[in-house]
Amino acid sequence: MPVAGEASEPRPMTAQVPGAAAPADQRPLVIASGEVTGYYFPAAGAVCRILNKERPQGRGCAVMPSSGSAANIASLRSGEADLAILQARAAQMAVQGREGFKEAGPFPDLRAIMSLHGETVLVLARQGAAIKALADLKGKRVNLGRPGSFQRGMAEAVIESAGLTEGDLSPAVELDLSDQAVELCEGNIDAAFFTGIHPMTEAQAAIDECDAVAIPVSIKGAEAFLKRSPWFAHAMIRKGTYESLKEDLASLQVKAVLVGTTRLSADDVSGVLKAVHANFGSFTRLHPVLKGLTKNTTAKEGLTIKPHDGADRFYTETNLR
Repeated sequence: MPVAGEASEPRPMTAQVPGAAAPADQRPLVIASGEVTGYYFPAAGAVCRILNKERPQGRGCAVMPSSGSAANIASLRSGEADLAILQARAAQMAVQGREGFKEAGPFPDLRAIMSLHGETVLVLARQGAAIKALADLKGKRVNLGRPGSFQRGMAEAVIESAGLTEGDLSPAVELDLSDQAVELCEGNIDAAFFTGIHPMTEAQAAIDECDAVAIPVSIKGAEAFLKRSPWFAHAMIRKGTYESLKEDLASLQVKAVLVGTTRLSADDVSGVLKAVHANFGSFTRLHPVLKGLTKNTTAKEGLTIKPHDGADRFYTETNLR
């Protein structure tokens, strides 16, 4: 999934997707990732760099670029990919065969391995809009994003978490992410949602051009909401992320998750995790998007689907479960 504002640090080197010449038990594991301008691609590259160093079960690794979660799920179904990075919510929808996965049907063989970085919600309101909390969005002109987009899905979930519906907005607007800052600063909308890895250039533009105000994403009954929506996790946008942000800002995030299928053996999956955990410090330094990950959170947060047997075994042996 492409995300604006990616840091310019060099990405980890990755191998090309291999041909079919190598025996199945020796060929590299293929990770379906995302667009090369986004974050899933370098995150997959970091995993591959560790696996190519350690070669668990004698297998290396190769990254396959893609257009994001839906394409990755299709590659896992077909066997073109062995592993993939998915948005946690997409993983659950795929298993259940819901929303965009209705036509393909349920994918019960999908399994979670570890969680990775999170994409965090930032709500910005225009100066003078009298919006200080999510509840104040009622009756306001709020951009939710294009129907079917990642931004739209996140905005709708946050609106729901605040006890509001689209009908409570006046009206709900459907602008692209790239148009939000201009419309906010011109006073055509009162608030907008920016979800991604912060700082985001689109959010920075709204803050720089018209002093847009950051609104905390804090809700009553948060734990009940998180139980209903396990793809979400608590998050903080740290002070200083944007110059005008003088204190940490409460928010929610959706995790990216490394997944596989039941075609992978428990030994293969356990080997992947052993390699990553043995090099965890190096792994988290391979790209800024991985900074801040801990072994504990990768074993627990955002894993909305059944764990792979190999992951379950590894986390039990290491007391992370």
